[in-house]
Formats: sequence, C-alpha cells, structure tokens
Amino acid sequence: MLNDLYRQSWPRFLFAVVTGLLSGLAGAGVVSVISDCASSTAPVRTLAPLFFLVCIVQVLCKSFSQLTLMRLTQEAVYRLRIELCRKVLAMPYRKLEDMGKARLLAILTTDISTYTQAAQLMPSIFSNGIVIVVCLCYVALMSWKIFCCLALLLALGTSGYSFASRWPTRQMHKAREQIDVLFRLFRSLLEGIRELQLNASRAGHFIDQLVDPSAKHFRSLYVRAMVGYTFFDNLGGALFFLVIGLLLFVMPIWLPQPPNVMITLTFLLLYLISPVGEVMAALPSVRQSEIALGRIRQLEAELTVGHGEPVGPPFVDPFSHPVSGAPLLRFEAVYHNFPGLTEDKPFVLGPIDLSVEKGELLFIVGGNGSGKTTLAMLLLGLYAPEQGRIVLNGVGVDRLNLGHYRQYFSAVFSDFHLFDEILCGDQREIATKATNYLEKLGLAHKVRIESSRFSTTSLSLGQRKRMALVSSYLEDRPIYLFDEWAADQDPAFKRVFYTELLPELKRAGKTVFVISHDDTYFHCADRIVRLAEGKLIINRAPSGGSDVGIIQSASLA
Repeated sequence: MLNDLYRQSWPRFLFAVVTGLLSGLAGAGVVSVISDCASSTAPVRTLAPLFFLVCIVQVLCKSFSQLTLMRLTQEAVYRLRIELCRKVLAMPYRKLEDMGKARLLAILTTDISTYTQAAQLMPSIFSNGIVIVVCLCYVALMSWKIFCCLALLLALGTSGYSFASRWPTRQMHKAREQIDVLFRLFRSLLEGIRELQLNASRAGHFIDQLVDPSAKHFRSLYVRAMVGYTFFDNLGGALFFLVIGLLLFVMPIWLPQPPNVMITLTFLLLYLISPVGEVMAALPSVRQSEIALGRIRQLEAELTVGHGEPVGPPFVDPFSHPVSGAPLLRFEAVYHNFPGLTEDKPFVLGPIDLSVEKGELLFIVGGNGSGKTTLAMLLLGLYAPEQGRIVLNGVGVDRLNLGHYRQYFSAVFSDFHLFDEILCGDQREIATKATNYLEKLGLAHKVRIESSRFSTTSLSLGQRKRMALVSSYLEDRPIYLFDEWAADQDPAFKRVFYTELLPELKRAGKTVFVISHDDTYFHCADRIVRLAEGKLIINRAPSGGSDVGIIQSASLA
C-alpha cells in the first residue's frame, strides 16, 4: 500500500514522511525533556518552554503527516473503485457471465470495504511506525549495547509473531472464500424471494440446509482467525512489558548504565507502549486488507490480461459515410457456441447469414432454447462470433472496433435493469420527449422527470418495463432491439407498442429488432426471422397478412 501511495504522488508522500520524522523526533524530545527534569540535570525554567514547544511541534507534524496520508489513501481507494468499474465495463460480457455476479459483487463491496478500512488505519500505523523507529534510533545514540539487545529481542518477537500468525491468516483466507458462497446464496434469496414465499418447505430447506451451514462455517472460520490474532497481539504486548522488565532488572547487572540513561530509557519504552499497542491492534485489519487486495489484484489481472477489449481507432460512422449498395447490417456465416446440457454437446447457433436494410422492422421468433437471446447478444456486440463476421454498412466488426459498434444500438432486455437517471442528451429537450412518452404509455400520472431523473421507479413490472422503453427511446440510437418487451403488458399497451411506437421508430429511419411471441401482431413486421435449434429461417409477412411461407433458408449444416 505504501508503494502504491508513493507512485501516486511522491511529493506528498515524502512530505508525509518528513513531517512524520519530525513528529517522531519531537516525541523523543518530549521523553528527553521529561527524563532531564526527573534527573534534575537542567533547571525547570529552561525545560518548561522547551517541553511545550516540542509538544506543539509533535502535534502539528503528526497531524500534517496523518492528514496527508489520509488524502493519499482515500484517493487510492477512489481510483481503485473507478478503475475496477471501468475494467468491468470493458470486459467482454461473456467473460463476465463466466465469472459470476456473486464473485464480482463480493469483490466490489466486501473486499473494497476491507481495503478501505485498512487505508483508514494507514496514517496511524505509518506515524506510529516512524515514532517507534525514531525512538529506537535515540536508544542507539544513548547506548548501542542496549540497542543491540533490544533489537535482538524485537527481532525474535517479530519473527515469532510472523510465524505464529500463519494459522489465523489461513483461517482468514478460508473465511474470505466463504464470503463468495454466502453472496451467491444471498443473491439467490433476493432473486427467488417469490418462489420461496410460495413454498414454505423449500424456503425452510434453503435457510436451514444452505444459508445456515454456510453462515456458521464463516462464523467459525472468522472467530478462529480473530482468536488467534487476539491471543498473539496480547502476547506481543506482554512481551513488550517483558522487555521493559529486562531493561530495568536484568540489563543493569550485565550492562551497567548511568542513572540518567536508565531513567531516559525507561521513559522511552513507556512512551512506546501506546504506538506499539496501536500498531499491534491494527495488524488483523492489515492482514484482512492483504487478503482483500490479493483478491482485487487477481480480479484486475483477469479483467486485463488477454480478456479485455483493446482500444482501437474510432469506428467509421456508417451513417455519416455510407457505403454504396451495402446493407445496413450483414451476418456472414456467423457461428457461436454456448454451453449445453452436456459438455460434449454445446449449443451451436449458426450458420447465420442475414442482411438487414436501414429502417427495416424485423421480428425474431422461435421456441424456448432456439437461440433468440444468443442471436440478440451477437447483434448487440455483447457476444463475439467464433466463426464468420458481422459487417455494419460495409465496415467489418472486429475486436478493435467492437466497443464502437455497440454504440449504435439501444436495447430493452427481458431481464432489464431500470436506471433512475436519464443518461443522455440535453436536459430540456429530453424532459419534453420523456414527458410525451410517459403520457403515451400511461405513466404520466405516476412518474415525472425531475433533474434528469425519474421521480420514482417503484412500480409494477409492466410499468417499469414501459419506463425502460422510454429510456431506450431517449437514447436515439440508429438500431433498436426489444426482447419480449410486450410479454408483461396489458393488451392496450401491447397495441400501442406494435401499432404506434414501432411504426414511429420505422418512420424515423430506425432499424428495429423485436423478439416476440405475439403472433397477433406479426403482420406489423417487414420480415420475420424464425429460429429453430440454433438454425435460421427467414419468412416474409405482407402488410396486413400472416406468414406466407419460407422464401429463404440458411444452411442446416
């Protein structure tokens, strides 16, 4: 952590070191003045002003050092949070799915919080560490023989503590791993709360057989770790008193010293009790922070090495620089594998050969497990093709411009997330448009736009889905995808969606993909893309009619 702080801002770090050293010297000076007064080696009138002066210097320098380090540590925590969030956003969605939301959430919450707590202790640990070092140097100036004995005892004590603390550290590592298990269970609890409330037997099994044993196991591991840390910390404090006893009662026999030196050394060691105790008390938090930081660095490595999307040149805007004769979007023999029911039989989507013109309205239909969602993820650039390629208006999509490619899409997923904020556009213009859409979707009496935010999102699922549609409309992207949007809507809003909103997007020149099972409104589509077992069949539906038959079929190989 100190190395990170130095690299973050070496001038401020050095300022903290210098003021910390001055604070340590002033602390040693306080001890020296007190010992001089106790041994009557100088007049009180001379010592009194000096005593108050070094006290003021010690307080000011220690405060400057701690405040500087506090700012540095909080900036380090801030940057760590932002960098992790940016790396998560830059990570391919498929890789994030493999990692699991529970693990990511545990690191972004528990580990960051643990690291933050240690960062809050760092100024105190650092300043106390400097005081201890300065005071030991003062001991060396007074008597190098006593310093050698003291250093030997401290080295033995430190080595013994480091060796003995391995066991509680292992327990703490296991406790941290158990947190991932608990987070997975907590996530299941929140996402499956309706099912559990409907089945008391299942709910009881979930709590008694899954959550309770996992929570008990974490409690046992954590308590064992903290018992070990507490015992060894208290033992370390007792050993420090043992050092004082050896200095007072044993060392004078082996290494006789003048009375004034013994008085100063005694005061010095008594003065060090508080700094040493604070450092020892902070060690468990530092150990936990070490474990948390290891998990964070491991995640950073996974998010960075070989998995992130490189930043390439900006995507050539296909709408500002159209390629003559090229369709808006083209899939060329695109394949994508997805884990199936068995490892040796993955689900394969493809080959997909599909051309889409600007302003076209396409319905994607098919049974459950036919590949509709996987095709949608490929369309949006959230999954990358394993074979074949995607071409946007004559420009091939690759890893270098995939992030730019995604910026041409807006989507409302079946498992959508509704943000409170409206994350786009000029506030006045957006507020006017949003109010208009809210009225059209029957939400104006419940939701208002206040400072580019929805006044509330605590609504029914269907209403929240309508609000997600409003947010998507306000993004004003060239291409839209709606995944089963109408599934949770009343008949009246289904009709508005299919007969008013979708044609409105089409008139605005938008290209729209709709994943739907509402065959009543299939006649609204320009084309119907039907999937079955990962294979694609393209139908046409004339205006006002129904499907008239297959006119094009992709290879079924």
